[in-house]
Formats: sequence, structure tokens, C-alpha cells
Amino acid sequence: MGKESKAFVPLLLGIAMAIGLLLGLGLGGSDQEKRSNKWEKIDQVLQYVEHDYVDSVSRISLEEDAISYLLQRLDPHSYYISEENVARVNEPLNGGFQGIGIEFNFKSDTVYVIKTIKGGPAEKAGILPGDRLIKADSVVIAGKGLATVDVMKMLKGRSGSKVRVVVLRDHEETEFIIERGEIELSSIESSYLLNDSVIYVRLERFAKNTYDEFMAASLPLKTKSTKHFVLDLRGNGGGYLDAAVAISDEFLKDDLLITYTEGKSRPRSDYVATADGSFEEINLHILIDGYTASASEIIAGAMQDHKRAVIYGKRSYGKGLVQEQNEWQDGSATRLTVARYYTPNGRSIQRPYETLGTENQVLLDSARDNIGGIVPDIEVTRDTAGITWLYAEIVHRGWILDFVYDYRDKNYGQLKAMSYQALQNEVSDSTLLLELREYLVAKEFDINESEWNRSSSKMGLRVRAVLARGLFSENEYFKITNTNDEGIRAIIQGIKKAEV
Repeated sequence: MGKESKAFVPLLLGIAMAIGLLLGLGLGGSDQEKRSNKWEKIDQVLQYVEHDYVDSVSRISLEEDAISYLLQRLDPHSYYISEENVARVNEPLNGGFQGIGIEFNFKSDTVYVIKTIKGGPAEKAGILPGDRLIKADSVVIAGKGLATVDVMKMLKGRSGSKVRVVVLRDHEETEFIIERGEIELSSIESSYLLNDSVIYVRLERFAKNTYDEFMAASLPLKTKSTKHFVLDLRGNGGGYLDAAVAISDEFLKDDLLITYTEGKSRPRSDYVATADGSFEEINLHILIDGYTASASEIIAGAMQDHKRAVIYGKRSYGKGLVQEQNEWQDGSATRLTVARYYTPNGRSIQRPYETLGTENQVLLDSARDNIGGIVPDIEVTRDTAGITWLYAEIVHRGWILDFVYDYRDKNYGQLKAMSYQALQNEVSDSTLLLELREYLVAKEFDINESEWNRSSSKMGLRVRAVLARGLFSENEYFKITNTNDEGIRAIIQGIKKAEV
């Protein structure tokens, strides 16, 4: 089929399919008949194309392509989900899946384990971050040019089933028999005390279990000395509205409006704070950036409008559209924008579509009400000190990760016996940097001494953080990186100024 006909036919089929689904599932009786009559011409053209087009066409594939195209033309957040992708797309919001519990990435056609899910089958079996996946059930993975979805299909599966995985670690192959299980995806990336009076919680997403996880992580940290709460929403792309509302409720007094939604076919719906919150009397500080979106922006916007928190960081993404997911008879699904979010003061969170992807700094902060997103009360610029060509190059080549895993594997017996605090006390930055330097020399990398000196503290921090994540968890990673985080630094300085 030629390109012109391929573009033409799917569009017609897609329109008819979309209309048919809406009519078939959303209407009934005479209403359906009246609505169908309006599209009689489309039906006639479709019949003509299907019957008389020069080549045979796959109606299913054309329908899927057309519906996907049709929804994407509406706005950046409405889209079609094929049957085979529904489960994968829903995983982050459902809070889990069935599999072995690893996160992986590709480098030079090799699958690297980035991290193991805490308590998951892979971790229990002994899989470590940095392991290279060689085989899965005798199927060679390495060097085969496989796509991410191909590897996922091999590793995921029914809970209770088993998969044989071969990994390369410290130049030796090791085989693991892993029984798949239910994998819980935590919404909490990190939670700990910055000091005796400041709670820190970093949220990755808003899923079904996020509120319960949030309370389980934060309540044990609250003491009589607690005066401040840092809620880190950087990189949080959103999720379920209900989770964002429930967490907001913990910081706001009764009857205060959190957000409202409204659309052409969806009447206004208000979300209001109800019961007494656990953190209503604690000073709140929120961190946002250009990847903070949707449900995260609901929290930041509500707290800003009620002057309940100080917002730090960069202007947020600006996604203020409500998507409604419908699943169709063939197992596929659509997410269609049906309403907009608004802050308590009536600000639209949604950034105009034509500005999506535009760098935040070129947007005028004074135009807060019509550009969308959340403008921070205190802008925090990125700390570029220590970022040199040398630093950027070794990070880009993946050599920080390679070095850390190599160092850990060589010293695993000693490191595994250490607690986090022991790692901090007994493994010095100078030792790590010396080992890193020897690693780079072995790679025949030309080290610029001036840039090495300028970047050494930043490299040492990154190496230490990645090593801690590989030995312990994501929580320890953020404990280390936050010691030199510009956002955290700005908040602590703000707290100190307020207490003088």
C-alpha cells in the first residue's frame, strides 16, 4: 500500500471506530440512532473503501493506528493503549506487577541491572545492581539487539513460575533460578530526617497505595522536635488524583479547597480537606522542577494558594488535564482528556500546548496565571560548579556506573559486611577517587588535571551515592546526594533565616 493511501484509509477507519465505540458503549436507544444518522456519510465511505480499495487491508491494524493518531491530535495527553500494552501502562498506577523485580537499562547492547526491587524475587535470589544479563531460559539476551519490551516479556510472568537467569559479574557467569512473584512498586524513593527537626520525603509517583505508603514512611519520623517537612516532588510526573488529595489533606485544615476539576461534559467537582491532618501544624517546604507534573502540581498549587508552604525549585511542567481511562471489548484502552484541574484560586495548571517542551527560563514568571505550571516562591538554579568536560564525558560513557560496580564486586565481601554508617566512616572519598583514577587510566582516558581537581568532589559524591544504592537502597543514595543538593541547601538556609 502506498504512503498516501495508508494515511487516508486509517484516518477514515479511525474516525469510524472511535465514533462506533462511543456510540455503542455510551449511548442507547433513540439517542444512539440519532447520533448514528449524523455519521451516515462516514459509514458509506468506509464501506466503499473496504470493498473497492485496490489492496487488501488489515482492519485491526489500521483501526489501532488511526485511533492512536486521532487521539494524539486532540492534545498531548490523550492516547490509545493497545491490548498488549495495557498491563504495562497501568503498572505504575496499580503499584505493582508480576515478575522478578528488577529495573534495567541497555548499554552497548548489554542489559545492565540498575536496581533490584526491595524484597523482590531477584533481590532474594542474589541479583545485584550492575549485573549484566546474559541469558533468560537459555535465550541469549546480550548482543542480540533486543528491545526493552522483548527483555521484559522474558522476565515477567505469572507469579509462582520460574525463570533461569544467567548474569555476568566480575567477569564470571553465574546462574540463578528465580521464582516470579508479586512485585510492589513503592511510591517513596526516600524518607529520613535531614536533622532532628526536619522530615524529608521524596515521592516518585501517585499510585493506588501512595497515601498509605506516605503515612507509613513519614509518621514514624514525626517527633515532638519536628518543626519542618520537606516534600520533594522533583521528577514526579503525577498519577492518581485521589492520592494527591489525600496527602494534601494531611497538611490543610478542614474545609479548605484542595483543587477542582471541570470540563465540557464534566461538571465542576470540588476536592476539599476533611479530617484533621497529621502535619497541619508543621512548616511545609516543597521542591519542584520542570518534570513535576499533574497530581504533584495539585499539591504544590493548593499549598501555594493557601500560603501553607514555601515552594522551591523551577517552574513545574504544567499538566493540568484530567484523563479518563476506558477499556474496550477487545482489551485495548483509551485515555481521553475530559476535564482540567484548577488550583483553589482558580489558576489553570495546564501549560498551553505550543509551549510544551519550551525551557522554563524563557517563560515569563509574571505570567503565572496564563502560562500554566507552578512558579516556585523561591527559584533554585542548578549548581554547575564542578561540571567540566571531563565529568560530563565519564558520566556520558557510563564509566561512573561501570567503575562503581567493578569496585563493589572486587570488594564485595568487605563492603557487604558494612552498615551504611560504616561505609560513610571507613571508605573515604580519597580512596574512591584514587581507584576511579586508576580505572580511567586503564581505559587510556586522557585526564585533564585542572578539570579533575575542579570535578573531584562532585565525582566523589556521585561514586559514593551509586555505591550506597548498590549496597543498600535508593534511600541511602538520596541521603548522600542531598548533602550537596542545591534545593535542600536553599531550604535549610531559609529555615535558619526564619529562626534568627
